Formats: sequence, C-alpha cells, structure tokens
Amino acid sequence: MTAVGIQSRQDFAKGAFFAFLALCTVSVMAVDERFLLAHSDPEWTHIKAFQWLLLPHAIAGVVALLCGPFQFSDKLRVERPALHRAVGWTFIVAGSITGVMGSFISLNFEPRTILVEEYFHGGLIVLSFAMALACILSKNVQAHKVWMMRAYGVLLIFVWARLPDVFGYKLNDQQLADALWSGDVAGVLAPDLMLTIRDLLRRRARLTM
Repeated sequence: MTAVGIQSRQDFAKGAFFAFLALCTVSVMAVDERFLLAHSDPEWTHIKAFQWLLLPHAIAGVVALLCGPFQFSDKLRVERPALHRAVGWTFIVAGSITGVMGSFISLNFEPRTILVEEYFHGGLIVLSFAMALACILSKNVQAHKVWMMRAYGVLLIFVWARLPDVFGYKLNDQQLADALWSGDVAGVLAPDLMLTIRDLLRRRARLTM
C-alpha cells in the first residue's frame, strides 16, 4: 500500500472514530444525564447537593470534549494555525477546569470507592495538559501531540464509564471504580499504541515502494 493510501485509510479511521464517539456521547447524555431536564429522576436527589459545583465542571467538560476533534484535525492545523492554537488553549483551560472540579466534587460527594481513582484521574488530566503546554512552548510538536491525545483519552472516561447505562446496566460502586481505573490506563496508553501502529504502517509502505 502506498503512503497516500495509508494516509487516506487513517483519515477515514479518524473520522469513523469521532463519529462513533459522537454517537456514544449523545446516547450517554440522553440516558444518563436526563436528570438535568427531569428533576423527578432519582439521580437528581444525589446531584442536588452539589448542583452549582457540577455546573462549571459539566460545562468545561463539554467544551473540552467538543474541542478534541478539532484540535486533532491535521487540515485545521495546517490551513488555520491561529484557529488551531485558539482551540488548543480552550481545550487546555476547559479540560483542566473539569479535571480539578471533578476531583473536588468526588472528595465531598462521591463514593469512597472511587475517591483515589478520581484524584489520579483529575491529576492525569492536568498533568497531561501541563506537559502538552510545556512541549509546545519548547517547539516539541510531536511530544505535544502525544500529551494532548493522552489528555483527551483520559477525558473520554466520562463517556466510556457511562455506556453501560445506555444498555440498561447499572454499575455498582466496585464495577464503577474498575471501569474508571481501566479508562485511565487505556487513555494513557492508547495514543502511543495508535502512533506506533501508524509509524509501522508508514515504514512498511516505504519499504514496499
């Protein structure tokens, strides 16, 4: 396969992934977050105690999730570098806010079984964004890209951990903790795995030309 063919396949895979992610996110919001519109939902009893803390956490999280696909657009980065930087800064600020707020909410209102994970989760988000910022300020674009991908991967736990609800399966506290820890590990490792596979495919294409 030629390098052009590999790039075309990678672009298709990236588009398919973000389309699937959008479907998952909409499904999760419709099923798991309906308490925002229907206060008769039993979840509202739990949320009501920290609703004003949840609001900035949720808004920042949504902004960060929306910024991700645009931040990873090669076309946007090449053709609109100023817009790419603006989206990047928004991504970093919004993602860091939702990470810190999530840890604070968990400390005071969430089950003890996920408290340690939530500290790691929020810390991984902020650390990943801090490293991404340090890398781009030092002109290390490749490392910057990897750390931004890690931050987004960890942020996606919001979606992955709630997918069972879409299919009518409610995780207990232990299962939720396991799902969150698994998501942290996957979010950190997935970018390196994807980039390594991409580089191997490109190397193979060059050798067969």
